[in-house]
Amino acid sequence: MKHGQDYRKSHMGPESWAKDYDTKLFSPGSFDAALWEREQRLLDRILQQHVTGRDSYLDFACGTGRVLAHVEPHFQTAVGLDISETMLAIAKQRVRAAMLVEGDATRDPLLLGGQKFDFITAFRFFLNAQPSLREEAMSFVASALKNDQSRLLFNVHGNRHSTRALVAAKAHFTREQFASMSVRECIDLVERHGLEVVEWYGIGSYDKSLLRLMPLSAWRWAEQAAALPKRFAVYLYFVCRTRRS
Repeated sequence: MKHGQDYRKSHMGPESWAKDYDTKLFSPGSFDAALWEREQRLLDRILQQHVTGRDSYLDFACGTGRVLAHVEPHFQTAVGLDISETMLAIAKQRVRAAMLVEGDATRDPLLLGGQKFDFITAFRFFLNAQPSLREEAMSFVASALKNDQSRLLFNVHGNRHSTRALVAAKAHFTREQFASMSVRECIDLVERHGLEVVEWYGIGSYDKSLLRLMPLSAWRWAEQAAALPKRFAVYLYFVCRTRRS
């Protein structure tokens, strides 16, 4: 996303662009496809360990429905919400019975009719969103949790205190835009909206950009043989609930 741009406008391209986004980014043998394999295992683990209610599920900023399609079989009802008609057109081909809703719940909080959810996911959103939109989005998803047994799972695909810092150094040098958030910033974000972090996870010791220096097979080996503690992981995942008094 270009500096100063509203993230709401970043995924509003033609349908062909949405197809390219999905098929190229997660093409077989790609880094993102390998990361998605690990994310699916983490999703299953979180569903088993942290999510008790299985009635309703919302994928906020669902995009092409990748996460939505994986999670929806675990719930009676599922909703995918996104502002992009073209992304939702791809999601429609992927999901089973999930209801897809086009619109901006940060500007229209009653877009979903006030429905509450047992589980909400938000992937690849908060890091990309400008600070004001982060706050608006977190406010909405916090209000959409059904009760204190409900869970929000969101990720940040750029931990500031990780090997991504190497990318940050390059980005600063060349004046390219670079986005990152720290674990502390993520925790502070949820706490400002009446939530608390139950558990957080880290995946990936080595940033995607380092693949310019090594093949994917070497990255896989490094991830197993030289994995770093989770506080240094590039990709962060936070399980949250309504803060208990």
